[in-house]
Amino acid sequence: MNTSPSFSLDPSRISQLQHQETLFEQAKPILLNQYLGEFIAFESGNILDHDHNEQKLVERVYKNHGYRDILIKQVLIQEPNLMVRFIA
Repeated sequence: MNTSPSFSLDPSRISQLQHQETLFEQAKPILLNQYLGEFIAFESGNILDHDHNEQKLVERVYKNHGYRDILIKQVLIQEPNLMVRFIA
């Protein structure tokens, strides 16, 4: 078992995470009923764990499932819009 995180993202890892994101979006109507506002660890259509505290969830998931690519995302009705302004 790999015990340390790997931070390089090769194309296959990116593709796998994009697939997890698609599965998350497909499951979102069901997730909203049960996990609204919570962070979930989501893999292949399954919820591995959930928590209101993202950091506690991350620590627990990696401890219990090892360091690997797992989608951890907050269940929200609408994704927040982020804006960056540059002032010259």
